[in-house]
Amino acid sequence: MTLIKKLELEYGHLIRFRMVSTVPSCVGGCQEEVRLLTMIKAMELQGKRHAMRFLRHLHINDIFMKEGSSDSDFWEIARSFVNYGLDIDELVADTHSNQLLSALAVDHEILKDWEIESLPALTFVTRDEALKIEGLYPYDVYQAVMIELLGYVPTRVTDWNVEKVLGRYDASTITELAFILELDKPVIERELKKLSLQQRCRPVPGCSGQAWATNK
Repeated sequence: MTLIKKLELEYGHLIRFRMVSTVPSCVGGCQEEVRLLTMIKAMELQGKRHAMRFLRHLHINDIFMKEGSSDSDFWEIARSFVNYGLDIDELVADTHSNQLLSALAVDHEILKDWEIESLPALTFVTRDEALKIEGLYPYDVYQAVMIELLGYVPTRVTDWNVEKVLGRYDASTITELAFILELDKPVIERELKKLSLQQRCRPVPGCSGQAWATNK
């Protein structure tokens, strides 16, 4: 997730991102996490921003695939997104809809066509060429892939700061901000404290001060 954020911030003006919803075991055909996958995809039917927000919340609070997590935990998170425009009644209906089944089938075919066997996985596609990368690699590896596929060095947007990144996403952790901005954590923490004193950001409840959001 953090790597995708950095790619999106720095190269989003040149490339378009598409998320294919799945969870690790589903790549291999197991079904234990199907209900979680269904929730993610049902949210996506109301807009990809809802699905991404849900995934970020799970990641920030360290409950994605966590032992003991339940449907009620996921629905509690979903209800907290009402202020962001998520329609809970529509979400309930979508989890049992033919539209959801069709959307899941499309994602399944994409995974099958690309022969995805492990996660995370990123695919880079141009008009003439495509490349799949399974596993997690240093950021410069993905930059090198883009250069190879594009045939030139793409412009990298680097004028991001802590406040701008927080404003772009609902919440970010100190670790994410340090990776994205290529700064040490103490520098990030000082900036967050300064913005907090100015009432321009706040710590996310339940995250022990590790995740922050802008005051909107």
